[in-house]
Amino acid sequence: MTPGRGGADHRSVALAVREVGLARVLLAVGAWLFVVCVLIQIFLVGLDIFAKVDASFHRDFAYTFGWLAPALVLLSRTRGVSRRTQSLALVLLLLFAIQTVLPSLRQYLPVFGGLHTVNALAVFGVGATLARRATAEIRENPAPAP
Repeated sequence: MTPGRGGADHRSVALAVREVGLARVLLAVGAWLFVVCVLIQIFLVGLDIFAKVDASFHRDFAYTFGWLAPALVLLSRTRGVSRRTQSLALVLLLLFAIQTVLPSLRQYLPVFGGLHTVNALAVFGVGATLARRATAEIRENPAPAP
């Protein structure tokens, strides 16, 4: 790659991963992937409501990408990741766990159906904040102290 564009020093991906640490890179990438998956979930709900597409797509997709939440918690425990970012990963896992339980509770109290949508906003917000922080921490501190 050539140096230049905007004065940025372009390095190979392998060198960047070596300097930053694979787990920290995976944390940032995984958090952004999680946010994209939440946006896809919103799209699937829209299809269910407006195009009468089977709601099982929404449910099944959540279980498909749900493994990212605990993986992000594990990746956040890496050297160089701040306590605040680690806490965000834990909060995201908790909110996602609550999100999966809320629909089954609506039979006892219908308000839980409404909380499912509100909690989805919280999941999106915390996920986006986690993704931004994990990315910023790589930029601010590319080589954490041993």
